[in-house]
Amino acid sequence: MELIADHVSVAGLHGPLLLPTSLTAGPGHVTLVAGDPGYGHVALALALGGRAPLMDGVVTVDGDASEALRRRHVALVDVPDVTAPEGALSVRAAVAEQLALAGRPASRAATRAFLAGHGVEDQGERFESLPPSTRTTLLMRVAASRAATRVLVVAAPDRLGGDPTDWYAAAERLAAEGLTVVVQVTHGTARQLALPATYELGVAA
Repeated sequence: MELIADHVSVAGLHGPLLLPTSLTAGPGHVTLVAGDPGYGHVALALALGGRAPLMDGVVTVDGDASEALRRRHVALVDVPDVTAPEGALSVRAAVAEQLALAGRPASRAATRAFLAGHGVEDQGERFESLPPSTRTTLLMRVAASRAATRVLVVAAPDRLGGDPTDWYAAAERLAAEGLTVVVQVTHGTARQLALPATYELGVAA
């Protein structure tokens, strides 16, 4: 699916959370959106996923501006205070919760099988102890496993530190499988990845 945001802005209680932002993302490659850390990343993710009212602009998937369609096909990955798992949960509990949200089997056995399939052993450690690239890759893979998912919006994985090339490679693999993948990062991470096509995140003054 092609995801297009055309001068999208989002209002907050005391002013705009997101100033006009535009991007075009299609299947087969990763689209980066660079901006300063903060509420703008969250607001854009919610707008793209049809989960926040727009102050201005329009978001479409394959030319359709329906919020319901976006809520069905756009998966929001690791959005702070929205879809990000609680760090104090065990790895198994956090992943089981994400699998259940994705409509996948989430029993102890199913969760352990999912973790093992992605090279992670269930040793009872806390989710927040996972290396950043492992955390982001697991969450992207869970979201991608939902039957209706056609678009992934990954919110600021670089906020956790680590080498961005690791999770970026995982995002590329998912894009190669036919998904549309949008990743929101800081300007520093965008420069580190040295990718030419990067959109700019609008921010509140």
